Amino acid sequence: MLLRDNTARARQIISIFWIMLGITIVNIGSLVWQYSLITNAQSDLANVDMQAINTSDTARQIILIVSLVVTILAIIFFIMWFRRAYYNLHQLPWHNARYTEGWAAGSWFVPIIWFWWPYQIMVDIWKGTQNALRERLGEPQPSTIVGWWWACYLITDIYGKINARFNRGADELDELIVSTKLDFIGEIISIPAIVLVIRIVQRTSYFERELLIHSQTPADSIFSANYRPPVETAETKLEN
Repeated sequence: MLLRDNTARARQIISIFWIMLGITIVNIGSLVWQYSLITNAQSDLANVDMQAINTSDTARQIILIVSLVVTILAIIFFIMWFRRAYYNLHQLPWHNARYTEGWAAGSWFVPIIWFWWPYQIMVDIWKGTQNALRERLGEPQPSTIVGWWWACYLITDIYGKINARFNRGADELDELIVSTKLDFIGEIISIPAIVLVIRIVQRTSYFERELLIHSQTPADSIFSANYRPPVETAETKLEN
C-alpha cells in the first residue's frame, strides 16, 4: 500500500486561495471606486474627471487579468490536490469511495455530472480519511461544511455566468451602474466559497498527514490487520 504525500499540494492551494481572497477584496474596493465615478459622471456630465476614470479602468483591467491568472492556477492546483486525496482514499483497506480516482479530475468537466459528483467525491474524502483515523481521532466531524462549500460554489459559479452575459451588453451609464452593482454582489458572495475551501483543505490535509504517519505505525489504525470498518448508521447514510 502506497499513500502519496499531499501536503505540498495542500499548501499550494491554500496559498493560492488566500491570494484569491486578497484579490477579491481589492476588486471590491475598485468596484466601489468605479461606482462612485460613474454615478458622479451621470449626475454632472459637464465636470467628468476623465483622468480618474481612465485610472479606474486601467486598475480594473489589471485586477481582472491577475484574477483570471490566479483563478486558472487555483483550478489546476485544486484538481491536482483533489485527485491525489481521492487516490489516497482508494489505497485504504476499507474506504467509502463511490467513483474511480480519475473521476476526481474528470467529474469537473462533464456536463450534468459536474453539478453533483465533485461534491460526493469531497464527502468521500472528508469522511473516509476521518473514518480511517477513528481509533485515534474519535467520531468523524460531520460533512456539513462540505455541503455549505458546495452550495456557495454553485451559487458563485451560476451567478458569475449569468452576470457575464449581462455585462457583455452594458454600454450606457445606467447599464454600467447596474453592471457594477452586480459585479460587487458577485465578489461578495464569492468570499464564503473561498474561505470554506481553505478551511476544508486545511482540515483534510491534517487528516491526510495523520493518515500518512499512521500508515507507518499501523497498530491501532485502519492499517492494522485486526481493523474492522465502522458500521454506517442511518444518520451517516443521510449525509450522502
